[in-house]
Parts: sequence; C-alpha cells; structure tokens
Amino acid sequence: MKVFLDTNVLIDYLLKREPFYGDAKKVFEMCLYKIDGFVTPHSLIDVFYMLSERTDAPAEYCRGTLLKLRSVLNVVGEDDTTVFAAARNTGFPDFEDSMQHESALSAGTDYIITRNPKDFKDSRIPVCSPAEFLVQIEKK
Repeated sequence: MKVFLDTNVLIDYLLKREPFYGDAKKVFEMCLYKIDGFVTPHSLIDVFYMLSERTDAPAEYCRGTLLKLRSVLNVVGEDDTTVFAAARNTGFPDFEDSMQHESALSAGTDYIITRNPKDFKDSRIPVCSPAEFLVQIEKK
C-alpha cells in the first residue's frame, strides 16, 4: 500500500504536537515496515524550516532529520506536469494542496493522509486523517 503524507503529519510527528502526535507517530512507524510513504520535496523544505524555527535546532540536526526521513519515505518529484496540473485544478483553491494532490496522483498512492481532509474535498484519491487511516487499516 502507498500513502502520501501531507506536511502537517510530518510536522506533528517531528515536533510531537499534541493531540496529534500519537496518531502521526503510528502512521510514520507503519512506513518503516508495512506501507510505502511518500512526500514532496516541498514538504521536506517546510519540515526543515519548522524544525529550525520552532526548536532552534542547528542546521546539522535539521539536515540529519531530513536524511532520516528520506531513509523511510519516498520523495515524489514535482515537475512541469505536476505544476501545470495543479495550477489547472480548480477544485483546489489552495495551490499547495493542489500540488500535494497532483504529486500523490503521480506517485500512484492509495491514500492521502492529512490532518486537514477538508482541504482535499475534490481529491481523486481517498483522503483521511491519521486517526481515520489507522481505523481503516485495522479493518484490513
């Protein structure tokens, strides 16, 4: 199974943001052995920024964290095709969400996991929160 992790799920996990941390951690741990997780380069840029700004962590630590994430998650390319598809997709008022959606489509993911499913109401891929995903995966 392939899942696309929205930026907020990564940040919830890495910054241990409550009350979201526990579910984000479980999803991330599933990416270690049970499912294939995907992210965009843009998400990794945001993660680096959030880690450095919110924790005052040195750049070395932030880069090391990105390398660890990359050892677990696959990075989906953002290219001309994805950008144009996202720009033309009027179902997504927010361009960043549209880019995430188009990247998830290009990777052939089965789910988009985000803390903000309402932002993906016109998704062509099933969208759920980490908590909803964990419930669905238990049923399988």
